[in-house]
Order: sequence, then structure tokens, then C-alpha cells
Amino acid sequence: MRNKCYLPASMEELQGLSQEKLEFYWKIFYITPPRNKKAILRPLWYAIQCERFNLKLEDKFITRLNRYANNPEKYIQKANKNKYNLTPGTEILKVYKDKEYKVIVKEENEFKFNDKIYKTLSSIACEITGKHMSGPDFFGLNKKELIQRWKI
Repeated sequence: MRNKCYLPASMEELQGLSQEKLEFYWKIFYITPPRNKKAILRPLWYAIQCERFNLKLEDKFITRLNRYANNPEKYIQKANKNKYNLTPGTEILKVYKDKEYKVIVKEENEFKFNDKIYKTLSSIACEITGKHMSGPDFFGLNKKELIQRWKI
């Protein structure tokens, strides 16, 4: 448990503190030094608010956040990764009510169907069926055996 000390009551008060005082507060809440001394206000204010309202991040989340902070490019790529690895030019075929439908992947979030461009497979599935549904489910992309077959 931390020793009690005065915490700024507002963001304006925090912004008015000297750099030495900001570093003092940083050392109270964080183990690692700040990466950018000018950009410490926001995370520091977050930590102060958590302390004020007795909110605590679980250690596993702190570990994860520290891992992300050490290598943000790696995790940004993972976050923006296309779940189904559909490369441009891939054709997706679906037979629905004895009629075959063909969708062509143009880019990461761009699909061509009936000479129109759609942003999601779900919008195409809705166009075909007339009701809202998951595009990946409709086209069979969530089936494990199909995904394993594609990765060969």
C-alpha cells in the first residue's frame, strides 16, 4: 500500500506543476521512467484518477501494457491484422438457394460484388439474403476445417 500524499484535484492543477513535481508523481505510480517527459500528463492524470476512486488495474494487464509499450509496432500490426488473411485477388464463392455468388477481395476492407464495392462481407451477405447476418459466417470463413485448408 502506498503512503498517502497530496494528489492534484484537477488536470489544470496537474498541468501547473513543475517538471520535478511531475516526475515525483510519476515515480509513485509507475516503475519505468516516462518515454517522453512532455507526454506524461495524460497517463499521470489517469493514474491519479484511478488512485482517487480506488480503481486498480490487475497485474496481468499492467504486464501486457508494459509489453505493448516496449514494442508498439509489433502490437499495432497485430491489432490491424486481417483476421481471415484474405489477400487481394482472392475469390470467395458461395452457393445460396441454388445460385452461385462470387466476391472478389480488392483490398483489406474492400470487396467487389456485382460490380459494386462493399466495405464488409456482412453487407454483401445482407444484400444476398435480404437480412442482417455475419458475412464471415455466411461465406464459411469461420469454419475451422476451411481455415486450416487455406493455410496449406
